[in-house]
Amino acid sequence: MSNTAMKKKVLLMGKSGSGKTSMRSIIFANYIARDTRRLGATIDVEHSHVRFLGNLVLNLWDCGGQDTFMENYFTSQRDNIFRNVEVLIYVFDVESRDAGLRPLVAAFCSVVKFWSTIGSSQC
Repeated sequence: MSNTAMKKKVLLMGKSGSGKTSMRSIIFANYIARDTRRLGATIDVEHSHVRFLGNLVLNLWDCGGQDTFMENYFTSQRDNIFRNVEVLIYVFDVESRDAGLRPLVAAFCSVVKFWSTIGSSQC
């Protein structure tokens, strides 16, 4: 087996305050849940590389969820953000009563399908 690591681009997206950075910190940086309270809001995109299951390197893109950033992801940054995405994890607050969630998820699915390198997606 080759020592070359496989790299996969993973987007963490969702509205501001939904828990994207907290989830990333708990799963990949061994944070204790209560320690995530001190994490601040993500500004634009935070990149990190995490070795996972031996040869797999996850190129994590933790995308800030403020409305201004979200708009830019679909307009001026669209090519950069969505190109070569292997996995999109959309995080949302299950207690939110936000009526705009369904159209937003549909928009994400549309963009992922467009940029999918293998021509299919699980939306």
